[in-house]
Amino acid sequence: MPTRSRRTVPAIASAVTMMVLGACAGTPPPDDAMATARLAVQRAEASEAPREAPLELQEARDKLTEAEKALTAEEYASARRLAQEAAADAAYAEAQAERAVAQRNREQVETAIDALAPGGSAVTTSAPAGSAPPAAAQDPSAPIATTPLATPATGGTQ
Repeated sequence: MPTRSRRTVPAIASAVTMMVLGACAGTPPPDDAMATARLAVQRAEASEAPREAPLELQEARDKLTEAEKALTAEEYASARRLAQEAAADAAYAEAQAERAVAQRNREQVETAIDALAPGGSAVTTSAPAGSAPPAAAQDPSAPIATTPLATPATGGTQ
């Protein structure tokens, strides 16, 4: 019996070691997800996100930091998930920043239009009440009406 247990213990230890190594080998390091997340955060930082969407950008940075910690700890599944979340958060921050800039630009255009319009109101294409639009405005294909020029009186007819 003692000889049997001497052989069983190393066999079990070997089997456990193989299982542990197999589990680690089953999940490769998420190098692609980490690179994507880093680029997404860098892109958001280079955009208007630091000014227009700072909270969303900070969330992306925090998740990227957590992903890097998980990668160092060889927790690859967690690192991949966090890296993907960081990339998504960075893209969201960038989109929020673009939306804020577009909104501001729209408001500036509306203000400029209002300033150019008569009376400070929206620009209209209708003519003021009581006035008729020019003939060319009624039908652009119509010939231009001309009136004969008056000739000076010559004192007789020819």
